[in-house]
Amino acid sequence: MTRPVRAGLTALGCKVNYAEMAELAGRLAAAGIEVVGDDEPADVRVLNSCTVTLQADATTRQRISRLRRADPGAHLVVTGCSVDANPGRYPALADSVVANADKPRIADHILELVAARIESAAPAPPPPRRSRAFLKVQDGCDHRCTYCIVWRARGAVSRSLPLDEVLRRVDGALEDGHRELVLTGVDLGSWGHERGERLSSLVTAILDRLGGARLRLSSVNANDVTPALAELNAHPRLCAHWHIPLQSGSDAVLRAMHRGYRRSRYLRVVEQLRAADPDTELTTDVMVAFPGETEDDHAATLSLVAGAGFLHCHTFRWSPRPDTPAALLEGRVDDATAHRRSREVRRAAARTGMAARRRVVGRRLEVVWERVAGGEANGLSAGWHSVVAVPGPATAPGALEEVVVEAVEGEVLRATLPHS
Repeated sequence: MTRPVRAGLTALGCKVNYAEMAELAGRLAAAGIEVVGDDEPADVRVLNSCTVTLQADATTRQRISRLRRADPGAHLVVTGCSVDANPGRYPALADSVVANADKPRIADHILELVAARIESAAPAPPPPRRSRAFLKVQDGCDHRCTYCIVWRARGAVSRSLPLDEVLRRVDGALEDGHRELVLTGVDLGSWGHERGERLSSLVTAILDRLGGARLRLSSVNANDVTPALAELNAHPRLCAHWHIPLQSGSDAVLRAMHRGYRRSRYLRVVEQLRAADPDTELTTDVMVAFPGETEDDHAATLSLVAGAGFLHCHTFRWSPRPDTPAALLEGRVDDATAHRRSREVRRAAARTGMAARRRVVGRRLEVVWERVAGGEANGLSAGWHSVVAVPGPATAPGALEEVVVEAVEGEVLRATLPHS
């Protein structure tokens, strides 16, 4: 027999893309194809692209070039948001181009390409299992933020998996041994809205069947954090880590962005979450130098970053995207000012992040291990802290273990196992 047919899967950008590639990996493996990493030779490669910023489009093109150089004989499939946002760009760069709406057909397309080889190939090993299971439960977006093009790429209407289908996938992930499940969606907070349901009901149903595993929400907008959802933050199996995009701390800028919340709503959500669990950690996204942003607007963002006490803040400068309303706005901020404001937000977030890490020194945290190698284990706490420790006999990728935090080392917590 010949070796198994190999497929390399690469995801860029959001956790939704990673969830889609994990689902594709399962389908290919079930059909007898070996799923390999970026650094291994493959017969077919799939790149799931991102277009959230102009830099994301550039990263997609760079990754295509890198994959071509490293594996010139592989059939390259490019899909994802950059494909939909840039029609006509990728046929000259890839062997197959697949729109977001046609992603479910990628597995069948690959199987058609390699059908003859699969029949004569040796059985494929199971795909590498991620330490955490990413479950995509929603796609598309009803919002029209003035700077955003993702809704054009993902679909102008929110679409959700039915509750029973989500629970079926949850049960499958638990049966496969996953101890952390991550719910993902392009606009996760809108799950079920088209059927009159709410995310809080889905989370409640999942928590009721988790056992010793835990659940994490990937990203939820402040206007979608209802009191019922915030109350669930007290549940011991729901990770008390919330990624809530901020973008700006100024009401004037939020209004110009067409965000669905204002500063007071955002801060009220923070208060509600920490009332349910005082140890809640928050991460966010901030966009600086949106057209018309003044120094007072920028100061409002800095004060909110300090007040919310973010563990981490992804900061980026606004850049004009063609076909978005924001690209037509006046009052653009010059590059020097934009860079300065970006630095100031990063510094403010670095201070709150360090304070958050120092607060947990001496505490016990539950960690899911992501990598164990070279006498060191690296993992993630329920609160999104990066943790490193000397592994014990039961330490393995995907396992949940309790650790005691001993010290802060930069952006990482140094910990020990209680029995060591």
